[in-house]
This record gives sequence, structure tokens and C-alpha cells, in this order.
Amino acid sequence: MLEIPAKPSHSDRTIGVPLDVVPRPSQKRRLFLTLALVSLGATAVAFGLSSIGYRLTHLTIDNGLINARSVRLQAPIDGTIKEFYAQPGVVVKQGQVLARIAPTPQEGQQVLQLQGEINAMVAQLAASQQALALLQQQLSGLETQDQSIQGANIELAGNDVRRYQAAVDEAKAKAQSARLDYQRNRQLVSEGAITQQKVDQLKAIWQSSEAEIRQAQADLDSARTAHTALKAGTALKASDRLLNQRVSLTQAMQAQLTQIKTLGAQLATKKSLLAQAQAVYTARKDMTITAPFGGVIYRTEQEQGEQVNRPGTLLTMLDCNALWVEMLVSVEQANRIDRQQPVRVQLLGDPKTLTGDVDLIESVSNIETIKQQTQAITPATPSYLSDQPLVRVTVKIPPSQQQAQSHRFCGVGQSASITFGTR
Repeated sequence: MLEIPAKPSHSDRTIGVPLDVVPRPSQKRRLFLTLALVSLGATAVAFGLSSIGYRLTHLTIDNGLINARSVRLQAPIDGTIKEFYAQPGVVVKQGQVLARIAPTPQEGQQVLQLQGEINAMVAQLAASQQALALLQQQLSGLETQDQSIQGANIELAGNDVRRYQAAVDEAKAKAQSARLDYQRNRQLVSEGAITQQKVDQLKAIWQSSEAEIRQAQADLDSARTAHTALKAGTALKASDRLLNQRVSLTQAMQAQLTQIKTLGAQLATKKSLLAQAQAVYTARKDMTITAPFGGVIYRTEQEQGEQVNRPGTLLTMLDCNALWVEMLVSVEQANRIDRQQPVRVQLLGDPKTLTGDVDLIESVSNIETIKQQTQAITPATPSYLSDQPLVRVTVKIPPSQQQAQSHRFCGVGQSASITFGTR
């Protein structure tokens, strides 16, 4: 009887592959693990390259602080505080009553004194505006001087082109004459009229003249290139002296603009105080102190029932609609900042990112310069800048709902990380 061979089992029927080379489960796992590690490594390399590129085109400063415009409300008259409603951290609306002061009999003298202060401040503001106009005129004069230098250099470059062209023409004429002398005398050698040495000398003169043509032509080409570049305005830059003067004038103009802005705010406050004092002097009634704008009470200096003397400070308000982040940086960091690019602001403890704009980059001689301006706080000097020139950078930011909440003081003093785009 014939025996029918048994059919191979399913595990033994790997088509086209010998049984001893079929991948085992452990080998497959190692293969998958290797591929996963390779993919992970490639991802890490790509992430690292992206991170390096980001750091090359961005500058992050971690010592930023939120700041705001602060306005001190002063007592316009001598008197007694009959009512005082202001409390730190409270949000107030424009025109809201903050205090009432019962006047003393010396209101008339106070009105005169306020008027004198306003007149002095108006004169100071006019002087600052005149100084700014003078600086702008000087800067315009520098631009004109720079353009004059450009024109003079273009004219000089044109003269060089003409001079080198004449040199090329002269060298060609000289070479042609030398070549003709050489050719004419070379025929006389065979006749014995002149010596071979004389002919060799004439040949050397001719070859030297040809070299002079090449040198003159090279000088002419260089002069033409310089002349073309100057006319296109790509070669000549402002001299170091003019550049330094322009930088100094720009910094002085920024300082004058800041002073004009500060004087303008102070003058508006003084005029408001004068109007109130005049009203009290005329009506002989209590002085009402109201909020000049919508904001937050930052601090109070007086209490109900206390005596106040003009121009003692009653309280300080924050304008939550005029917020910025500011910091002190090194000159090298300031030079890298591109003022045209938007700024990313990350507030401490806030997951949302704000977008701001560079408002001011100015050199400051010392921290006392900043203290003289109308702002809530003065930034601290980082330890690494203790012996270096200081550059103040401010970035305007929009107010957020979180900062507008009661007792948040507009977020003033909150730390922030600022990322600038760089040149």
C-alpha cells in the first residue's frame, strides 16, 4: 500500500523561505526598536537645528517688568480733607470723585502761585520744543552735508575717469610710436645701418609701452567702477564723524521728546489744578478732587481729616491704557534689536502671550535719569550691567483683562520675558 506523505503544518509552510532563516519574533522587535531609535534621533537633530536657528534670529530678555504711566494728584489748595474715597488697588472712572478739601482763607495766593508755576512750565515747554526744532534742523543739515559730500565725490570720481582715459590714450600713442620705430629700424639691421643692440633696445621700449597701456587700462576700469558705484549710491557711506554726530543728535532728540511729553502731562495737571483752585476761590466752597482719567489708585498719601498744604501729593493713579514692559540691557543687546519686528511678551504666571511693539531704545547715564520720568516703578539694574553703559528699552503692550482686575494695579511690577526679533 502506498503511503501518502503528511502535509506540512501551517508553521512549516513559509513560502519561498527556508525554515532556518525565518525572522524570529525577538529579531523583529529589535528591528522595530532600531528604526524607532533612528527616527527619534533624526527628530532630535531637527529640533536642535531649529532651536539654534531660532536663537540666531531672536533675543530673549528675562528681566522685563510691566510699567505704566503714573500721575500724582496734588492738593490744589491748603485745607482739611473732609472726605477721602480713594483706596489702593481700586479701579476708578474718569471724573469719579476721590476727595473733598475744605479750603483755608489763602486761596487767592494759591491761585497766583499756581498761575506762576504754569507760566514757568509753559516757558520751559517752549524752550524744549525750540531745542527739539534746533536738533531737527541740525540733523537735516547733516543730511544735506552728507549729500554734498556724495556729490563732490561723484564729481571727483568722474574726473578720475577722464584722467585715466587720457592716460590710456597717451600710452597707446606712445606704444604705437615705439612699435613703428622698432619695425623701421629692424629692417636696417641687415643693411648694417644700425646695430642689433639698438634694435633690441627699441623692442624693449615698445614692449614697455604695451605694459603701460595695460596698467592704464586697469586704472581706468577701476575708476569707472568706482564712479558707477558712487552714482548708484552704494559705495560711499557717511563718514565716521557724520555718523557719530547723527547718533548723538538722535539720542538728544529722544531725550527732548521724553521731556516734552513729561512737561505736557505735568502742565495739563497744573492747569486742571488751577481751574479747580479758581473755582474754589470764586465760589468759596469745598474743593472736589476727581479722577482725570480712568485707571487704578496706585497709592495714597493722605487720610480723611488730615491737613494738606498745596502742592502736597494726595494720591497716585495708574493709567492702565498706557502700559509697557521695560528693561535695562547692554549696548550689544540693544544693537541687535530690530525695532520693526513685533515683540513677544510672556508674563510670569500667564499662559497667554502678548504681542507688543518697540517704543523706545535710549541710552541712560544712570538710573537717576529714569526716576525723573512719570512712571510707576524704576527698573533695577541687572548685576551683569553694574559696570557697563545702560540702554533702556520699552515695549508697548495692550492691557489684558487679568491686569484690569481690581487690586492687580494694572500688572505693574509683574515680571515678563521678552523676545525680540534681531537684525
